[in-house]
Parts: sequence; structure tokens; C-alpha cells
Amino acid sequence: GGRANKGNVYEGGLRVPAILEWPARIKNPRATNVPCNTSDIYPTLLDIVGVRMKNQPPLDGISLASLVDGRLNVRPRPMGFWDYPAGGISTPSSKWMSELLEAQKAGSETGETSRLRLDAGEITRQYPEDSFPGHAAWLDWPWKLHRIQGKKADVKMELYNLAHDPAEQNDLADQDTDRANSMKSQLEDWLASVVRSLNGKDYH
Repeated sequence: GGRANKGNVYEGGLRVPAILEWPARIKNPRATNVPCNTSDIYPTLLDIVGVRMKNQPPLDGISLASLVDGRLNVRPRPMGFWDYPAGGISTPSSKWMSELLEAQKAGSETGETSRLRLDAGEITRQYPEDSFPGHAAWLDWPWKLHRIQGKKADVKMELYNLAHDPAEQNDLADQDTDRANSMKSQLEDWLASVVRSLNGKDYH
């Protein structure tokens, strides 16, 4: 459920259920509305096994060990999302896997090599650090701010209280301007850090 669908930063494109089964640590079933995302997995695993990484680059995610143990009810740090207006890379996996299978049957492990992106780890483009096109959102539960920048650099803001309006239908940006402006500033700081990362600099 939720507004819009996959590939969008409205809730219909982001919010999915997750299940964690760990009988040795989670003795009784429970549910939570604390928002999480996949960037939380790595710091959570490090925390659970008691490992500290030297020279750890900045991370978006946080440890959810306290959530696993039932001690966390509010996410301590907001989450950012950004649908940047750039075409993706087509990955017809079914076709490719069929080709690979045929290549392996013929005694070749590589199959078709022309699609390999040998420069995938190289930074070949610099992005402007003062413009954030597309649709971005800042989730500080229960509040969620959308920043939508059009092709003419016009920017629209939408603010929703997800606890009362999970379908994101009642825009409160004009009613709660202080909150909207504060969240906008936080979101744009995060967006700038993402662009710096794309350009090969430190994330934060």
C-alpha cells in the first residue's frame, strides 16, 4: 500500500515489511514501526559481533542492535532518499543467465563480455554541488518532507505526518513552515553530501 509505487520516494515506493527471526535473542514476537533501511544492516552486524572498524568511512546507516533487543522505539537519526533523474542500466537478467548457461555448456565460463563495465569503479563525471534535481525525501518519523525539483529548477516542498496520514494526502508544508524549513535544511545538507560522494569526496 501507500502512495505511488516502486522506484518512487513516496511511501508506496519505500515502505515494505521486514521480518527478523532470531529465537536465541528474540524470545517473544513483537512488531515495531521504527523505520529502517538496508544501510542499517552493516553497522548492526558490526555492533552485534562487537567489531570496530578502523578508518571506517562515514555511513548512512545506524546500528539497530537496540531495536533487535526491544530497547529502541524512535529512530535517532533521519533517513534520506533521492530519485535522481538519470537513466538506469538495463539488466535483462533472465536473458543474460540463459546466455551464460549456454556458454558454460559449451565450455566457456565468460560468455558475452561486451556488456562488462570495466570502468565501473572509476569516477568519470562531476556533478554540480549546488543543484539537486529530481525527487528527494527526508524521513524523521513521523514527519516526512518531500523536495521535488523540476526541470526548470523550480522546487516544491510537501510535508506529511505519516502517523496520521500514511497515504501522504494531506500536505502540511504551508501550515507548519518552521518544521518544513528545518527539515529542508537537513535534507539539502544530506543531498550535498551525496553529491560530494559522487564526485569522489568524503560523504559527510
